[in-house]
Amino acid sequence: MKKEDKETIRKDRRTFLSILPVGVIGIVGASMTLAAKRSLEPAHGTVAEESWKTLSEAAEFAGEEPIEKTISVTCRSGWSKTVEDVSVYVLPQHENKVLSSVCPHEGCPIVWDGETKNFLCPCHDSFFSDSGQRLTGPSTRDLTEYESRIENGKLQIKIK
Repeated sequence: MKKEDKETIRKDRRTFLSILPVGVIGIVGASMTLAAKRSLEPAHGTVAEESWKTLSEAAEFAGEEPIEKTISVTCRSGWSKTVEDVSVYVLPQHENKVLSSVCPHEGCPIVWDGETKNFLCPCHDSFFSDSGQRLTGPSTRDLTEYESRIENGKLQIKIK
């Protein structure tokens, strides 16, 4: 091999090695940007259309303890539509107020603690009163309340 060819190969190698870190940083940056974008998108689709959904007969909701109910909702994510189950708590002791069963902090499902008479998010120990008001924990807001009504003797909630 000629001396000129060796120098050309050496220059090409140096050029490649000087460009390589820029390419690697570009790929890593693009990957991180895509990951950040995905994490900011909602985990579930959005409701296909705003509507009133019937939970059950209004007379069924009596007593002092919250009652958990599940309804099916059609959601849209891009071009696809899926049916998702949405769980809510009906509060008979608060004139059938209806609360989301999802913690506003990180989206974990909340549970009713009959001993303390509070809602609890077991993921990060957020506590909410029996009316859904934030008491303690990392959550910065109250539980989401659904608009509700009684229509023809049935308790309905507005899904949006």
